[in-house]
Amino acid sequence: MARTLGSFYHDARWITEIATCFHYRVHWLLAGDGATAVGGLALAEVPSLLGRRRLVSFPFSFVAGPMAPTAETALALVSAARELAVERGIRRVEIKQLGTQGPPAPGFVRSTRYTTYRVPTDGGEGAVWNRLHVTSTQQRIRKGQRAGVTVIDGTSEDDWRVMARLEERTQQAHGVPAPPRRFFLQTCRHLQQAGLVDLLLARVPDGRIAAGFVLFKGPREWVYALSASDPALVKEYRPTHVLLWTALQRAAAAGVVLDLGRSAPEQASLAEFKLRWGAEAVPLAYDYWPDAAGLTMARRDRGLLALGARLWSALPAPVARLGSALYRYLG
Repeated sequence: MARTLGSFYHDARWITEIATCFHYRVHWLLAGDGATAVGGLALAEVPSLLGRRRLVSFPFSFVAGPMAPTAETALALVSAARELAVERGIRRVEIKQLGTQGPPAPGFVRSTRYTTYRVPTDGGEGAVWNRLHVTSTQQRIRKGQRAGVTVIDGTSEDDWRVMARLEERTQQAHGVPAPPRRFFLQTCRHLQQAGLVDLLLARVPDGRIAAGFVLFKGPREWVYALSASDPALVKEYRPTHVLLWTALQRAAAAGVVLDLGRSAPEQASLAEFKLRWGAEAVPLAYDYWPDAAGLTMARRDRGLLALGARLWSALPAPVARLGSALYRYLG
């Protein structure tokens, strides 16, 4: 079902690995036509530091709404999610979907706060290259290539540990907790062995790893998922540009869209970066019951989140690393 109707985030292997890594209870809802399942929705019970659980489809998955052949089936699955929440005494349901076709299910409130950015690869590598912004994108790719940046496929535990460390440093600079290392060393490696994940690392001529990113590979689109870099090497080598161009080349060869991930309205510079890679903006519909609230609805540039980010970025690195224990509550 996930191969014909869903994305990477609908794959049962991803769902199972995330549930295992973060100790979530998962509920699988199925819509049937007789003895045949025609639609499905996976939901995780996500705990709160304040004791209020959420039912989320799906943690750390920005597009994971119902898989359904019709709008009626999708609405039935979302309504069943609400009934499950009531039955289990859960205070909120969150459903994340691509596009805004069709109304929300009864009782749900829709937010279109987020947008994702998808790079089409039709026409092949040459057409993809021609859609890139000349100065901010094409020139920086060439600069990195001339500087001797090479891209390697990371597969070993040491490679994944390098990525984890880069991500910890990058996320702290952004003022948020990084995923725990087991997410990289276990979850991502297991999915890599199943052919669902790639780890790309950018190496500079002296052998140092300047950047890395994790690529999630779905049946019709790949997701530019986690990206991190060494700030001391970014300006000279532009490693992220070389990595992302390599991913685009591979996506074009495979005939799939490359999704650069979601952005909020206050992340205007991030959105502009994605548009300069030839991406097309696609709205996301996030449906909430009984109301639209929680961390996904909060602005990042003001209020408590902004204050928390400033404080977090000032923590000693070993202390910030301990904060990965908070990550499961962010899903």
